[in-house]
Amino acid sequence: MVRVLDWLGQFPGETWQDRWLLSGSDAVGKQWGPPGLTQSQRCRLTAGLGTLIVLRALQPSYAWLCGSRLLGVYDAYRRHNQTEAFARLRRQAEGRGGCDEHGAEALNLLTRMVIVTGKDLLELEVEDFEQYAAARRASGRTVASLPFAYEILHAVGGLKDAPPTLRQASAPGQLTPAELVDRYQIAHREIRDVLVYYVAERAAVLDYGSLVNQAHMLAGLFWADLERHRPGISTLHLPDGVAQEWKQRARLLPDGRPRRNSHNVLLAVRSFYLDLLQWSLEDPARWSRWAAPCPISEADVRGYLKETRHRQARMQQRTRTLVPVIPRLVAAAEDRLRQAELVLAAARNTEPGQEFTARGQRYRRTGRATSHWRPTAVFVTPLAEPETRFDAECAESNAFWTWAVIEVLRRTGARIEELLELTHLSLRQYKAPTGELVPLLQISPSKTDHERVIPADPDLVAVLARIIRRIKAPDGKVPLLSRYDGYERIFGPPLPHLFQRVSQHRLQVISPNRVRELLTELAEQADIVDVDGTPLRFTPHDFRRIFSTETVNGGLPIHIAAKVLGHLDLNTTQGYVAVYPEEVIRHYRHFVDQRRAARPSEEYREPTSAEWADFRDHFSLRKVALGTCDRPYGTPCQHEHACVRCPMLRLDIAQVPRLLEIEANTRERLGEAHRMQWLGEVTALKESLRHITEKKKQADRLQQQAELGESGTNALG
Repeated sequence: MVRVLDWLGQFPGETWQDRWLLSGSDAVGKQWGPPGLTQSQRCRLTAGLGTLIVLRALQPSYAWLCGSRLLGVYDAYRRHNQTEAFARLRRQAEGRGGCDEHGAEALNLLTRMVIVTGKDLLELEVEDFEQYAAARRASGRTVASLPFAYEILHAVGGLKDAPPTLRQASAPGQLTPAELVDRYQIAHREIRDVLVYYVAERAAVLDYGSLVNQAHMLAGLFWADLERHRPGISTLHLPDGVAQEWKQRARLLPDGRPRRNSHNVLLAVRSFYLDLLQWSLEDPARWSRWAAPCPISEADVRGYLKETRHRQARMQQRTRTLVPVIPRLVAAAEDRLRQAELVLAAARNTEPGQEFTARGQRYRRTGRATSHWRPTAVFVTPLAEPETRFDAECAESNAFWTWAVIEVLRRTGARIEELLELTHLSLRQYKAPTGELVPLLQISPSKTDHERVIPADPDLVAVLARIIRRIKAPDGKVPLLSRYDGYERIFGPPLPHLFQRVSQHRLQVISPNRVRELLTELAEQADIVDVDGTPLRFTPHDFRRIFSTETVNGGLPIHIAAKVLGHLDLNTTQGYVAVYPEEVIRHYRHFVDQRRAARPSEEYREPTSAEWADFRDHFSLRKVALGTCDRPYGTPCQHEHACVRCPMLRLDIAQVPRLLEIEANTRERLGEAHRMQWLGEVTALKESLRHITEKKKQADRLQQQAELGESGTNALG
């Protein structure tokens, strides 16, 4: 330390901090100090510098601290400075899941902030956290422990008058109408004031997300664009040439591609002009000078209906494309969850460094690390792919929430924000006049501000019950969390949200972006492609369209479907449903009836008693050893009664042991065929084994659905 002081004494300055900055060492990181030092000499000087930091004589920058290895300096600083405050901070970290590596990093980063700012621990402010995060990002490092550090500091009395979480402190709030308009730097002050007043008037009937779009279209895409291309423009009365040029620009993106929502921009500007005209009639003294001919004619917006029909056709075509592959996505989610659960269970029963087997694959458990609000994290390496080390607990969590999201979305048709707003309080029971208890799911108001309640089938109840069992705390209660609404930019009250999981070592409500990422990852892993080989991706709203299509096609009246979906207009529901128009179906049926009338009358005669008996007895022949055959009436067996290969076989779960016997016998015959070189028999037996494997998977799904239904009913009760 004396050698460091002797070297710093060569520089002018009133304090050691001034001399440290004048030396230029703070900007060079590890290579600080006098020139010509060996590595050993530099290490000893660094240790002396650490002592000066503990004594609060020097305050290096974040970049210098993050780039230098100061072993033991942070612990020494906490032992000699604000000892009681740091002790309370450590106890708070331990009380939230143990002072593990994550908790230790939270303590160290708070210590860095105190060192750099020179403030006491309890004097740190939100701005200090923002500066630390910016410095860490500039150095290319993560700030995963920063939210946890914020929360434990807030819990011990720091960050007075600040929100309890860093997310609440740093989340962008709602901007005022003036702030929304001023983002586009309108030069003409009076027109800027008109736009601000108009946006403020629209705020009474629009949600915040729509209000932001309104301000963007009027102030950004309309008037700011005019000022860029026509500097000095000062009137809303646009010459015809100026209006035509702007409309042409509004139809294109900056890169030259067509703007899909160009008609929305034109309609917003047209509404703006027509509203000003109406106001000029009601209050001429104030608004008459702003009344001007609307540059958007009725012909300009006439194509809106055509664009709407094209968009609706694209959505319906997408729905028709995704409906056939939904079973594959559901099966992939179930299989991925089952695999992740088996790997996690086997890994937890294996000591670090040992190998284990799960579903025929070999793994090695490579380490552990404790974490906040969850059991011990388990790291696993597949022996077949040594470079793909992963956290088995994180993989199981991702698989579970992917499965849960898919199941709830496809069984309720809820919007993504409605899904994430589901709470433990959303599950209700209705007692029918017959005395039967009907489970109900209460959907909170979202887009239409209308609350709705939908019946919950046993499968949905089983899924929700499984979610509740997973998220319950040790005291049997669902933790209360505040959810950030990205559309309204506000935090809701603390509620027992169902879709909550550990993220960055803290419980949080799952975000919409994370839901989309989980769906995309599953579709990629399952290799779900279109008929032309194009990869298919799923969004949360796709399940809403698929739900509406399947319910209406299944016979549910469309006005009831509209109530279930929360639509205020039947036309909206019809746009979601990918079915043929009723007129087409009616005319086609009339055409079929005409053709039927022209056919021989013998085909429509009254059946005889013998024919009825033959029809009735036919179904008794459907019963086979492994279950029941579901082929259509009057069709022959195409597989020559080789039922194990037949896709029309409905397997009976009770006959699974018989299926296993058939599999064992087939494998014996396959071995004999290999020995005898009966290549044709080998091919046939391998095909039979492939179908037997599919039947076993079908039996597993049926068994799991039966168990989930039974456990869900018990949990709800």
